[in-house]
Parts: sequence; structure tokens; C-alpha cells
Amino acid sequence: MAKETVVRRLATVVCADVAGYSRLMGADETGTLAAFKAHRREVIDPLVAHHRGRLVSAAGDGLLLEFASVVDAVSCAVAVQERMGERNADLPDDRRMLFRFGINLADVIVDGDDIHGDGVNVASRLETLADPGAICLSGPVYDQVHNRLDLDYADLGDLPVKNIAEPVRTYMVRTAAMAAEQPATPPQPESARGSIAVLPFESLSRGDDDAYLADGITSEVISMLSRVPDLRVTSRVASFAYRARGGVHGVMRDLGPSYILTGNVRRAGDRIRVIAELSDAADGTQLWSNRYDREFADFLAVQEELAEAIVIAFGGEYLRAEWRRASHRPTDSLDAWGLVQKAKTRHIPDNRAAIDEALELGHRAVELDPAYAGAHASVASTLMFRVINGFSAQPEEDRKMALAAADKASRLASNDPAVLRSLGNVWSNCGAHGKAVRSLRRAVELAPFDFHSWGRLGRTLAYGGGAEELAEGHAILDRILASAPNHPMVPFWLYFKANACMKDDRYEEAADLARRSIELQPGYSGAWLALANALGRLDRPEEARQAMDRAREANPDMTPEHLAAQIRILSGGAEGSDDKALAGLRAAGLL
Repeated sequence: MAKETVVRRLATVVCADVAGYSRLMGADETGTLAAFKAHRREVIDPLVAHHRGRLVSAAGDGLLLEFASVVDAVSCAVAVQERMGERNADLPDDRRMLFRFGINLADVIVDGDDIHGDGVNVASRLETLADPGAICLSGPVYDQVHNRLDLDYADLGDLPVKNIAEPVRTYMVRTAAMAAEQPATPPQPESARGSIAVLPFESLSRGDDDAYLADGITSEVISMLSRVPDLRVTSRVASFAYRARGGVHGVMRDLGPSYILTGNVRRAGDRIRVIAELSDAADGTQLWSNRYDREFADFLAVQEELAEAIVIAFGGEYLRAEWRRASHRPTDSLDAWGLVQKAKTRHIPDNRAAIDEALELGHRAVELDPAYAGAHASVASTLMFRVINGFSAQPEEDRKMALAAADKASRLASNDPAVLRSLGNVWSNCGAHGKAVRSLRRAVELAPFDFHSWGRLGRTLAYGGGAEELAEGHAILDRILASAPNHPMVPFWLYFKANACMKDDRYEEAADLARRSIELQPGYSGAWLALANALGRLDRPEEARQAMDRAREANPDMTPEHLAAQIRILSGGAEGSDDKALAGLRAAGLL
């Protein structure tokens, strides 16, 4: 009997499903099924056909798709997520249908119209790793598209996946439309800092079929804790490696964390129990523990609830002491780290000497440790600060150098919120509005307690976007002003808000906000300029001239002409885009 020939081909495999589909079906079976069919009929199927893909199979809410082109596959997934964002916009949170995508490029086995093999399995595993509304790519897919498609790529590292021998290099994609799917969360008081190792949760269920539940909750907790600013979290790969290398003792010996999180998961029929314990690594003292008993259908919600509880636990006094010890530094060079910290204190508006000193400190830090992302980010942000404040003798050259330094920082630490904030700031001041928004959205996603990043995001949305982004920018600035009334950035947030109000023709409010900024920082020329602009639109030219005189006293380098150039850049770079922003200065004869 002749041996059957196995047919193979290279294919881009896409797996998709709906996050929380069981919960949606439990709440409204008929309505959920009808909505899913409508999304298939009106969004997914037409977009798959448009991007030259084909449906291989469908089971429940799960879809298996194949594309000949990697770019087509990723473009299709992005288009679906953006369309779904539009369709979900007016729905309550508990009725939104959020898709997850996993995309892999690999050799597959062809069986008629069906495809099989590890290439398909990897795409399926990537889909389960994706956040609701997001897309996970394997390394080969990323290699093909990252220079062709302008998207927000987050490197998740080499992740072990079930039934696959080798870890899979994984990237998460979120577009601006996807980010809008998740409403901005008001920042909370800043968390304390520390270092923590999350050991793999133990599965106490009978048999091995439920082991993935313990692995899944371990991964979710690591992912959420990693978004806390300045909290060092052992990577998922490292944590799982210690399952077979000594557990707690191995982690302590090799990694030296301050705190250890352990736990277990047990499933019994339709119920699931998760127990977690947080301990001081130095002496084993239990600091916090909790038990969660839930319906199995709520397992994903339990993951999030557990991670949030741990983050809250990190606000205790024991971590305040950890912050004072400052055990975690992102560079091996203490001198380089210290120079960057000093540079941050020199970012003083209207003080040319201080800003020049900050730039020198940043350059020295780069020389000491060229691989220190924070040093490159310091150089980039200081260069832009110099340009914005009118202190640069060669603004175009400084912008180019700032972009180069920010790009270098991004390559060294693409998931560092401070780096992303600096990069977003540089891009916004160079007129690359879309890139700036994506970078800043990622920064606040990674560090939800970083008010500085929130302020930059609010400013960027308000200055350079359309009506919807302007409204979102207003909302963000309102939230942080209410949440952190004593933050040192408040004078600047008030200035950002004043300029945003000018775009809305809210001139009295803009003037009041500028005055509040001036009360807190009388020598801030930007606030005086904003006040002059608002008074000009209110037909109060004499008061506008007085405000302009105070602006010139504070900073002779910050001329109205210079500000006009900056507003044009922030508004997208189009000729005349600053007309409305500076109409008050023109009305008062000051520009």
C-alpha cells in the first residue's frame, strides 16, 4: 500500500474568539448569539474577504482563518478591532463584544479545506494571551510587519505555551481605536515601590487537564503587577523556570526579590477556588492572604480581582520602607542613575541655565551607560524642553536629536512607561500626533498611577486631535486636577487645560485657569501667554498687553512668534492651524 503524501504549505494562521463569551451567553443567550452572528455577517466576513483571507472553520465563538499574506492578516485583524470599537461605543460595558486575535506564520498540514499542525496550535495559544480587544503576534509575524504597519507593538518576551516545546516570542498590538475600547481610568494615589517574584500557582485539581488554569492566573497576575510604576516584577519566563529549579529557595538565591507571591488553584465541577499569599522574602513573614471562591464561569474576573487586590496590598507601610531603600535601579551604574535623577530636577521653565545643565547631566549619564534607556529618555525630553521654551539656537537640529535619543530609548526599553512618556512628548512636539497618542496611551496603561503621563496624554489629545480627542483630553485633565491637587505639575496641567478651553471658545474659563496657574507659579511665562491670549479674545486688549509684558519678563526667549510655531506643530503642522489658538494675541495686536 502506497504511503499517503502529507501536503504542507506556508500560511498565516489567525485564531479569534470573543473574550467572556460564556458570561455574555449566560446573561442573554438569544441576544448574544444574534449579536455575534450580526458581527460575523456585517464586519468579520466582509473584512476577511476584502483582505483576501478565508474562513477555515468556526466553532461557537471561535474562528480559524488563513491568509496568504502576513500584512493582509494583521491589517484585517486591526480593521475588525477598529470596527468593533465603533459598534461597541454606545453599548454598556457588560454587553460589549470584545474579540481577541492570535496570528502566527508557519508551515501547516493541509487536509482538504482544513489545516493542522503546531502552526495552528501556536496561533490558538496566542489568541488566549491577547487582552480583550487586542491582537497577539508571534515573532515571525512581527518580523514581517513591524516596518510595514504603523502600530503600537509591545514586546511580551518569550512565553511558554501549552503543548509547544519551545517558548514563543510574543508581541501585543493595540491601535488607538483599541485603546479607546477601554475607557481611561482615573489615576489613583501613587503606589509604593518594591520588587516581587510571582511563583507559578499550583494546580490542586485532579488530573492535568486543569493545570492551564493555574498557569493562566500566574500570567495574569504578573502582567497586571508589571504595570505598576517602579515595581520590579520577575518576568513570566523566569517565574515559570523556577517551577523545576528550587521554587522559593531558587528564586531567593538567584533573583533576591523583596516579596514572594505564591498560590494555588482548585477546580471542582462548576466552582473554582484560588488562594494567594504574599510574604516578606527576607524572613518568610506572611503579609497578606486571601481566598476567592467563584463560579468557574467567572474565572477571568477572578484573575483581575486577585491582581488588583495584590496591587492594593502594595500600598502598605512595608513597601514605603522598601521605596526608601531604593533597591531597584534600571542600570548597573549608580552614577548614571544619579545623574538622570538630578537632571529631572533641572526641568525648570524659563530657566535656560537649569535646562542646559539637565542636558549636560543626561549626556554624561549616556556616556557612563549607553544601554541605560532612562539616560537617553532624559536627553530627548530635555532637548524638547529647550525647544519648547525658546532656548534653542537650532530648534530643528535639536528636534532631530531629540527624536534620535527617544528612538534609542524606546529600543532599549519599549515597555518602560517613563521612556514611552518621553517618546510621546517628543513625537507630539514634532507633529507626529498619532504616534504620540499611541505611545502615551501605552505609558498610562503600563503605569496607571503616573500622573505625569496622564497629563501629557491629556495635553496631546486636546491640542492635536479632533472633537472627540479634545473632549477626552478635557476629561483626563479634569480627572488628574481633581485627583492630585498638590502635584508639582498642577500649574502646567492648568496651562494645558486653558489652551484646550481656547479651542472650545471657552475664553472666560481659559483666563481663570491661566490665573490659577500663575498663582501657583508666578514666573511661568506659558501661563501669562495663555492669559494674554484669552483676554485678547474677550476684547480686553489692555489687560492682554499687561499679561504679555509679564510673560516677556519671565522669559524673554518665549516670544509670541515662537509660541505660534509651537502651536502649529502641536496642532498637526498644517499652515494656519494655529490661527484659532493664537487669535486672542492677534486681536490684541500682540502678534
